[in-house]
Formats: sequence, structure tokens, C-alpha cells
Amino acid sequence: MHPPPTQYATEDNLAARQRLWAISRYEPAFSLYPWVLGLAGLRGGEAVLEVGCGNGSYLELVEAVGLDVSPGMVAAARQRARGPLVAGDIVRLPIATSSFDVVLAAHMLYHVDDRATAAREIRRALRPLGVFVAVTNGESNHREMVELVEEVVGNAWRWSRPSDAVFSLENGADQLRVAFDQVDRVDCPPVVVTVTDADALADYLASVGDHYAPQVAAWTTWDQVVDECRRRARRIIESRGGFRVSVSMGAFVCR
Repeated sequence: MHPPPTQYATEDNLAARQRLWAISRYEPAFSLYPWVLGLAGLRGGEAVLEVGCGNGSYLELVEAVGLDVSPGMVAAARQRARGPLVAGDIVRLPIATSSFDVVLAAHMLYHVDDRATAAREIRRALRPLGVFVAVTNGESNHREMVELVEEVVGNAWRWSRPSDAVFSLENGADQLRVAFDQVDRVDCPPVVVTVTDADALADYLASVGDHYAPQVAAWTTWDQVVDECRRRARRIIESRGGFRVSVSMGAFVCR
């Protein structure tokens, strides 16, 4: 499911979402990026490709080729990347066959309409003993935030997010088996994030407005939804010391 063209034209929307999780408190403490890279079993010297590299959060931690379909994301990643960057589409990788030991796709396959072709392209880019790590969410990810937004929007609207439904921990394995013989699901440790900044939460919600504003336009605006969520979250933070959001994330390790 391709996002609207405005979503990743620059890094602003992605950065707003990253900021919320960066300034919030994790219980127990958890850092996603090192956890994901650990699943790849990197020992040093491997040829690594990240598809859908976004603004380069992983590329700060590992020397790799970064690829993204958005020129705006490629430009943003230049500030962080330790390796070369390529503008390209995962379903037509501008990569020679058997070029990489590790391919990483972090929170991006739910944006791809033809995931079967994408999986086959990744398999083609990997060397025979290579590993592919695909990171995604579970269907209940951030359920408290989802419930808040749905309550504010009303009208029986349901916040169906591609990141929780199109390619999830629950349905992603079968989608990857079209190209990989072994697909192992690995869940992140159970984590609750305590949000203490209502404005950062509102910025997160504003950052996805181009996805969902058209769905609710018949009875409200997304800006109104964002402002009301900000008010309600602030009341919760002031009364309880934080707005708690449960996390359901994990990865598929494919060979």
C-alpha cells in the first residue's frame, strides 16, 4: 500500500514519529535498532543492503548501502549514512544478483503493493547463505493510541494502519515464503512506552494526516482530531504521569 506522495517527500513526517519514541520512556528499557541488527548476526565485513532506508537511522549504526524510492529520503539519509545511497524501487532493485550477505527492510514492506515480487528481488540480491531481516508490527501495536484516535474521530471509524494489517507479525511470514525456504518470526520483548509529551504525540498524529484526513473528512478534519487527542493525552499525562502505549513489534529472519 503506497503512502501518499507527500508522506515521504521529505523526512519531516518520519522524523516526527521517530521523535515521539525517542523522547518517551521504555519499560523495560529497549532499543530497537541494535536489536534488529543483532538478528542479522553481523560479525563485521558483511556486505549489507537496507531497502527503504528512510532518513538513515540504521545507517548510522552499520556500514551499508542504503536504498529508498523517495529522493527526499535519500537526501535526508546522507546526513547519517556511512555507506553509499541509491534511489530505487524494491520491486526492481538496481542491484546485481548475489551482491549482499544481509538485506534489511525495517518497517517498510507494508508500503509495497507487490510484496511477492519484492521478496523475490531481495532473495535475488542475497548471496546463497545470506540473511534477510524484515521488521514490522503486530496487529495490536500502539493499541492505546489507536483507541484514543478512534474515540476522538467517532462515527464508528476504525484506524486501519497498513503497518498493523497489510504486512504484520501475524500475516507476514506466509508472504515471505514465496521467496525464502526458512522464515522465522522473532518478537521484540514486551515493552510499554510511557509518553510524557502531549505535543510530541500530536505531532506524530499530524504526520500521518495525508493518509487519514480523506477518510474522516465527511464529519471532521484531521487537524481537529489531532488537537482533541492532544488535549486528552495532556489530561492523562497530568493525572497519571504519562500516557502508556503498549508495543507489539518484531521481525522475520529469512534464509
